[in-house]
Amino acid sequence: MRIPEKRIIDLKDLIKKEKVVTVERLSKAFNISPITVRRDLAMLDRKGFLTKVHGGAIYKDLIEPEPVFSEQIRLHQEEKSEIAKEASKRINDGDSIILESGTTCLAIVKHLMDKKNIKVSTAGIPLANELWNLSMIKKDMEVSVSGGVMRPNSSIYVGPHAVNYFKKINADIAFVSPVGVSVERGISTATDFDAELMKSIIDCSKKTILICDSTKFGKYSYINVAPLTAFAEIITDKALGKDYYKKIKDSGIKITLV
Repeated sequence: MRIPEKRIIDLKDLIKKEKVVTVERLSKAFNISPITVRRDLAMLDRKGFLTKVHGGAIYKDLIEPEPVFSEQIRLHQEEKSEIAKEASKRINDGDSIILESGTTCLAIVKHLMDKKNIKVSTAGIPLANELWNLSMIKKDMEVSVSGGVMRPNSSIYVGPHAVNYFKKINADIAFVSPVGVSVERGISTATDFDAELMKSIIDCSKKTILICDSTKFGKYSYINVAPLTAFAEIITDKALGKDYYKKIKDSGIKITLV
């Protein structure tokens, strides 16, 4: 058996390489008991090297933290603008739409001016403000906001009130922007609150489109929400790696690059 110091070094190398590992995989690889593996993973979790999850661990560099809206809005502005412009082409006059939250959804608002007789729902607090401003000019647009528990950093309403709001409505199309996107694990987000909200939005819409910049791909956040097959289309920017683009196409999922 390897001495602990050498084992930890080798274990870290393996986790860096494989990104997502199970207790069973590490137990066999290092010929140690599952109890010892869990103890090592707990130690590496405390040191910030990985995130320990049920049955295994995820390499920390692969985990996307909960985004802070005020910081996110300054990032990848050009890409988000192009994605939003393309996404708005999917909206028809008379549609009822959902703009979940986040800065890419926010960028769609300025493209709604020429859409006639649409209904817009959102859980995003900054989106609600921008939609209110637009509704003062555009009299044929109906805006509704989910309400719920305010989360200042992410600028979104969450909780049972927000979830139940979306369970009551039937939308033609929803635009969702997650924290992480993975071919294997689908979309993910930072908390159970966000995950439940996102699931309710996906469930109440005839069609859901995933919109986010390419930096979100190949990464996980803490809670898995839905597989990529839950989406009618993915819209992202051209910086997405060719290999990842091919993986998505080969999965039979429509993807548009702008």
